[in-house]
Amino acid sequence: MNSLPVRLKVSRSSGRTDGRLRARVGARITAKVIDLILVIAVAAILPYPIGPLLGFLYSLVADGMNLPGFGGQSIGKKLLKLQVVRFEESLPEGVIERRVPRPVRLLDSVYRNAPVGVATFFALIPIWGWLILALVGIPLMIMEIYLMITVATRHRLGDVMADTEVLEFLNSARQK
Repeated sequence: MNSLPVRLKVSRSSGRTDGRLRARVGARITAKVIDLILVIAVAAILPYPIGPLLGFLYSLVADGMNLPGFGGQSIGKKLLKLQVVRFEESLPEGVIERRVPRPVRLLDSVYRNAPVGVATFFALIPIWGWLILALVGIPLMIMEIYLMITVATRHRLGDVMADTEVLEFLNSARQK
């Protein structure tokens, strides 16, 4: 019998990815609201321009800081038990192809949070920036929510840009 290599892929259209469920839209929005509250708090408490700049930086790198206990999680995602992952192809000797999740890194986080970062950046600039935020940033955020609701894979623009997924977080003890 002639044996051909088996190629398996995780379906990106189903609700399950690597045995874990894709995060619910409501949970994702709540996590982002928590993170934005943190951004606003840092920007308001610390003096200008330090506070707003730190808030802006957090909005870009929050998912990829990978501090102990935070692999692929911002503070909001950690509280809601969500994790941002990027799937990499794993080809052990060409026999099986499968998508292996890994927590996002800093650069992945910057790519995926660029649309939100645009809005946060304009919020840094008094008056003109706030006008641009109202005209560009807020519609961009609304579009992100619309995409999460209407696209079968629950991807927003940032997920497409960084090729990421947001999954329910399972620590290694619960995955077994």
